[in-house]
Amino acid sequence: MTATTSILLLDARGVMRDNVMLYNVGISFVGTCIIAGLGLFHATDQAWLAWYPFLVIMAIITNPSGYGFLFGLLMVDEKDTGVRSALSVSPVRPTTMLTVRMVTSTALMIIWPITSLLMMDATWKAIPVSYMQLLAIVVMLAPVAPLTALSVASYAANKVEALAVFKGISFVVIAPLALKFIAEDAAFRPLFLLSPTAWGYFSFDAFVAGSVTQGYLYVMGGLIYCCALLAFTVRFYLRQAYKIDA
Repeated sequence: MTATTSILLLDARGVMRDNVMLYNVGISFVGTCIIAGLGLFHATDQAWLAWYPFLVIMAIITNPSGYGFLFGLLMVDEKDTGVRSALSVSPVRPTTMLTVRMVTSTALMIIWPITSLLMMDATWKAIPVSYMQLLAIVVMLAPVAPLTALSVASYAANKVEALAVFKGISFVVIAPLALKFIAEDAAFRPLFLLSPTAWGYFSFDAFVAGSVTQGYLYVMGGLIYCCALLAFTVRFYLRQAYKIDA
C-alpha cells in the first residue's frame, strides 16, 4: 500500500507541475461544461438534439486516449530525465509501478466518462441508450488509456516525440467517428474494427437501434481486442524499457 501511495503521489505531482498535462485535464472538464451549458438553451431544439448522440459517443471514444497520454507523458519524462533508471534499482519493482498506473488510468477512464455524461445529460436529458449500456461501452474502452500511455512511452524519447506519437494514435482513435457519414451498407465499414474505439461506436449504434444483443456482442469483442492489444504492448514496453521478458 505504501508503494502504491508513493506512485500515485509521484504521478499527481508530475501532472500538477506540467502545464501541458494540466491543460489536457482542464480542456476535458471545460468541454463537458460547455456541452452541458448548451443543453440549457437547445435541449428542445430538434436540430441540436439530432447531433447529441454523436457528441455522447465522441466523448466516450476520445477520453481514454486523451488521459492515457498524460500517463504516457509522465513515463516519457522519467525516461528523458533519467528517473526511470533510478527507479529501476529502487525497492519498487517496475512491474508494480506499471500495474498501479494501468489500474489507475483504467479506473479513471471508467469514473470520469460516466461522470461527464451525467453532467452533460443533466441538461439535455436525451441519451438514447440506458446508463447500463453506456457503462458497458465505457468499461470496454477504458483499457485504451493504458494502451495509449504505453504506446507513447515505448516509442517516444522526449515530449516532442510523445506529441508526434500521440497525433498518430489520435488519428486511429477518432477515425471511427467517420462512420456517421458513411452509408450503412458500405462494404468497407468492418475495416474500422481494426481501431479499438470502433467497437465502441458499433456497440453504441446497435444499442441506439434497439439491437441489445448485438450491442453487447460488440462490447465483449471490443474488450477482448483491447485487452489483447494491451497485453502485447505491456510485453513490448517491459522488454524495451527494462529488458524484462514478461
